[in-house]
Amino acid sequence: MAFTLSQYRLMRYAGKVPYVFILDYLTGTDNVIKPMFGCHGIYANGKLCLFLMNRERPLTRREGSPMQKGVYIAATADHADSLKEIFPDAEFEYLKAGKVWIFVSETLAGFEQYVIAACEMITSGDKRIGR
Repeated sequence: MAFTLSQYRLMRYAGKVPYVFILDYLTGTDNVIKPMFGCHGIYANGKLCLFLMNRERPLTRREGSPMQKGVYIAATADHADSLKEIFPDAEFEYLKAGKVWIFVSETLAGFEQYVIAACEMITSGDKRIGR
């Protein structure tokens, strides 16, 4: 069986990244997975799109969620309002320079559905996700 370079890159990390189901939904784009800060950043078509975090110790303290287990979706402030309609139960964190992180906690009832929706937006080339 032959694999594309993108599929090979994703499979290479299948045993290392948390929430491995995500890789099944990202096979249609040129993806790169980069380990960073004990987590994994997923770049699609050259843009940081997802940040997978499943740490026992938090990077920073978060009120009510000290372990920070979940998926961060990278976006910009320009698209935050429309993304709030798609991810209404997620936490939106506004940073400097118009950057936004959308945090989907693994304890959220719709965790997988939200993450799959983000992956489908990435593979369809939706410009609202990634920066």
